Amino acid sequence: MRAAPWTVALALAGVLVGAPSLSAQTISVVNNGGSVADAQREAFFKPFTAETGVEIVEDTFAQELAKIRSQVETGSLVWDVASVTAINDATGCEEGLFEEIDWSEYLDPADFEGVGGFGKCGVPNNFVSGGLVYDGDVYAEDGAPRSWADFWDVETFPGKRGLLYRAEQTLEVALMADGVEAAQVMEVLATPEGRDRAFAKLEELLPHIIWWKAGAESMQLILSGEVVMTYGWNGRVATANQSNDRNLKVAFEAGHVSGSQYFTVMKGTPNKEAAIDFIVFASSPAPQADYAARISYAPANEKAYPLMSEEALATLPSGHLDKASYQSGDLYLDFWLDNGDQLLQRFVTMAAQ
Repeated sequence: MRAAPWTVALALAGVLVGAPSLSAQTISVVNNGGSVADAQREAFFKPFTAETGVEIVEDTFAQELAKIRSQVETGSLVWDVASVTAINDATGCEEGLFEEIDWSEYLDPADFEGVGGFGKCGVPNNFVSGGLVYDGDVYAEDGAPRSWADFWDVETFPGKRGLLYRAEQTLEVALMADGVEAAQVMEVLATPEGRDRAFAKLEELLPHIIWWKAGAESMQLILSGEVVMTYGWNGRVATANQSNDRNLKVAFEAGHVSGSQYFTVMKGTPNKEAAIDFIVFASSPAPQADYAARISYAPANEKAYPLMSEEALATLPSGHLDKASYQSGDLYLDFWLDNGDQLLQRFVTMAAQ
């Protein structure tokens, strides 16, 4: 499956040649910032602008749906395209914050089945895995943490832990630490007893937690030594290693939370056509392969895999997909749509203790 650089370049050129020519204009795309923004800029934004003449204005946010809601409700749109989580895609679509588009008119649905298919309103642009991150230079292989139970074991592994300041993903991890298999996490969490169990497990670790809100912050915490382990996203780990010459590792075998980010079109944008053209371009195989190689997140488009090198493929959690709690499917989406606000309030109250 190794592809020479010129093969990818030719494939990318084919996408560019086939892209529609648009009149000069500007669209704004918001994402999570950091290494995600850097990779999207090189793989998506610059090539799209080079072909179409449409300039991309970048912005970042920490998945606060309120920021999208306020723009749409006031009619004061700042963004045209938003890169959002599965929950925000589903919630925003239900609230009428995103344009409902039949993406099958533009893209082959079969190419995205492996990551759960199209979202309620958006198109998946990558496949992200959040797992147990530790420093391989601090813990030797035979003494490294291998489970979320190890993450909770502050006697054997003393020091602070980094966790995502978000109910979604963090509650799943807490249940894994309490012995629930990753594949059964959502079934357990969907019960009142399961939710109580997850919160009780988090409260055990509470004095040792440093909360983080942005992916870049998770890496700063472990690179600086403020935490000895953290929940982190695999692409952030790969970028942190490359940028800092470090040896951070992800214990995928412990269990991980995996799902896609989705490109969505903001409701009411006057740049809807250009926004759609951008998403179609960014969802094509060659840009997807380029992006995945830069960020070490798996591509959403299955046709991107043959364009990736063996080295790039080796950074993905493909050997541990049976250990994933998937952020897709009706159980996951319906649960978080029905319970997300309530669980967020409970989570915030707990974290403030």
